Amino acid sequence: MDPRTRGLGTLHVIPDDIFSERILAQLSDLDLAHCARVSRFFYVFSRDDQLWKKHCLDKWGDNREIMQNFLFRGTWLLTYLFPTMLSEREEKEKVWAHPLCRLLQFPEIIKHSHYLYAKWCRCNMLLVNFTPTPEISSDSVIPIENGVELTKEKFESLYDAQSVPVLIKNNEVEKWKAWADWKWENILKKYGKTVFRVANERGGKYRYLSMSLESYAHYIRIQHDETPLYIFDANFADRDSEMAEAYEVPKYFQEDFFSVLPDKRPPYRWIIIGPARSGASWHVDPAGTSAWNTTIEGRKRWALYPPHVFPPGLSISRTGINGHQSLYSTDVLENAKDSATSLFWYLEVYPQLTPEMRPLEIIQEPGQTIFIPSGWWHMVLNLDDTVAVTQNFANIHNLEHVWETFHENIIMTYPNLEPFITRRISMFSDNTDDSVIKEEGFSSKLDFLEGFRDLRIWQPRVIEVLRRCGLNENAPIKVISHGQNPVFRNSTAVIKFYSHLFNGVKTFYAESKAYSIITNHISEKYTRYFPRLIGSGYLFDESSERNYRWPYLVIEAAIDGGVSLAEVIVGGGLSLSDEVDVNGEKGMVKWGEVADFSAEILNALHSLPSISIVDESMALDLTTAEQSSLHPFHKFISRRLSHASKVHSEWLIFSPQLISQISSYLPSSPLELYNPELDGSLAGILHGDLNAENILGILTSSEETSNHQNHNNHNGLDEDELTGYWTPTTVIDLGDSQLYGGDPLFDLIPIYISVLGCSKLLLKRFLEKYNDDEIESKQKISMRMFKRRAMWYTLLWEFEGAVKYLIGCLPNIRECKNWEDVEELVWGIM
Repeated sequence: MDPRTRGLGTLHVIPDDIFSERILAQLSDLDLAHCARVSRFFYVFSRDDQLWKKHCLDKWGDNREIMQNFLFRGTWLLTYLFPTMLSEREEKEKVWAHPLCRLLQFPEIIKHSHYLYAKWCRCNMLLVNFTPTPEISSDSVIPIENGVELTKEKFESLYDAQSVPVLIKNNEVEKWKAWADWKWENILKKYGKTVFRVANERGGKYRYLSMSLESYAHYIRIQHDETPLYIFDANFADRDSEMAEAYEVPKYFQEDFFSVLPDKRPPYRWIIIGPARSGASWHVDPAGTSAWNTTIEGRKRWALYPPHVFPPGLSISRTGINGHQSLYSTDVLENAKDSATSLFWYLEVYPQLTPEMRPLEIIQEPGQTIFIPSGWWHMVLNLDDTVAVTQNFANIHNLEHVWETFHENIIMTYPNLEPFITRRISMFSDNTDDSVIKEEGFSSKLDFLEGFRDLRIWQPRVIEVLRRCGLNENAPIKVISHGQNPVFRNSTAVIKFYSHLFNGVKTFYAESKAYSIITNHISEKYTRYFPRLIGSGYLFDESSERNYRWPYLVIEAAIDGGVSLAEVIVGGGLSLSDEVDVNGEKGMVKWGEVADFSAEILNALHSLPSISIVDESMALDLTTAEQSSLHPFHKFISRRLSHASKVHSEWLIFSPQLISQISSYLPSSPLELYNPELDGSLAGILHGDLNAENILGILTSSEETSNHQNHNNHNGLDEDELTGYWTPTTVIDLGDSQLYGGDPLFDLIPIYISVLGCSKLLLKRFLEKYNDDEIESKQKISMRMFKRRAMWYTLLWEFEGAVKYLIGCLPNIRECKNWEDVEELVWGIM
């Protein structure tokens, strides 16, 4: 019989971690002491100091008199047995070794219990050189900026607005009074008798304790805890005005909407003091706030993942209906607190990660400040005895996530934010009076939208539509919706339903009519680039008592499923803001080919005949007066002009300074944007939203590409250029089409921003191809006042996604003081 089986008896079948943390942890102090007499294995397990830490702090954690003058005796067992001063035994205490140190006296236990040995290592290891490996990729390192050169405007445009973490050095921390007063020996002399709030993770039922700094300093000098107690005090500045004035909020973080809550302000600033091995396990800061953290003493190792990436090894799942909403939910945050400790994660999980799975990392030195954007998962491990200060804040760039907590106070103090907050309230309200949403069995818009992905609801409807079209009803159905409408596909067809929330009937008409015009009028050369319309109709007939009939289209599925350009950009790690050679490739994409493809397809669409504005179905969106006056495109632009300032105030994507100038910058008449006498003929059909998600292609090897080229040669590439890459094949989503035509320049907005990534070289190539006399059609994009008109159309774009993408490609827009500077930065190609 092996020693472990002999020592644990029938309990040997239970894993060590379960035996210790789930069984022994439930025993009383007396029962745990009795267990030490059973066998050597029981002896070592029952002397685990983490178990006695829990007993000790559960017994005295809420006793302020004992805890404020707490005397830690080197082990939690000793401290539990002798909670008060034993002066005559002080010398004797020195001979008591840490319980887990006794593990070395039992080689058979080391051999048979990796759990105990690994725990002993974690409790005793030095972290002085516990830094990221030298071969770590530069993509996994948090950016570092020099505070001398980093202006507030540059920080806002590159980091805060883009939700990118950054470490700032040379930020004048050395000028703080705290730089001297909070050094370890000085703070102990100055505040030794001061009682601080101490965080107690995994140490029993009391999350926080009250200890004098003097008692805490004694504890950290002799402790060997795997998860040491650490000071995490939110009341230090309110309790001591001198401590409040000892540091300054760095210039980058001084805008803080929490200031509107002087009386009800939640905890937002903390002094943090802790030894090596202390820190915070994976978590997201609550209420959607961002944070900054500055070290005075010691070093910290930080690891971060963006909001959409759950840290590997985190034993919780995302719940709820919306990524950000669920990310900040109480359940998620509380469960994350009980996940693996920072040191355990680094030793047990981190080594198993492939390079692309690793977090962003950095070592923070004294005097440096780190910025953690809203929603980012982060973990910190102290490598030395550390002293730091941190604050959470709400500003214009994370207001999207924190507004709900105190929106009334914000509006009262910042009335310019009312449109944004009012829109958010309407979008995320838990209750709705919408009859269609209620009819579908939901109580809020968010639940309704999330329901688009629920096959329990939609599979029977999809099968019914497939049956009507005579298609295979038994093929597996996949959800491919991006949120606005329910969209599904199987091996042969894509089935798209139109929600009433997004003007569904009009969109259904526009898309079905666009397919009809393309089928009947587009050049045969381009027919293959559009999926074939298989069927259309309404899910419920007119006799139904339903409030909404749910229109639908069924179109032919793309070959091999079709991979969107947006997916390839993400998968290939392409940075769209890079200026690529117009004849070159980056990632899996030949960008010159994409520019040419987009130009030809749009030119072909623009050359199609437009529908008559007196078409009865089209009149759904046009009043009698509108039909009899200006061209519908001008009416559309006129409506956008009248709403532009309000819309951008609701979106709150551009800076408040730029938003305030929109009315004076935009033209007073739609004819200034497009004048047929000056700009040439109207386009027949505008696609309306040809972005990177709406261009599908196939991923090919060299051999497959050659075969594909033989019967689908639209770009004239030489065979020796075919080396395996993404090839555009299909254009989809005509729901935003403007069938009455308009200015061809209008369609350039999503192409330039989303597809070409704001590359001016590619934009020039696109325009040359589009206006090339050798193209079959003679449609042209007018270059009159090009950058001004293009910027006007950008501001009049209906969808906020394009504007967000624009800021992502060109973050320096946030540093511009007026729209003339923005138009030159974005569209200045002449």
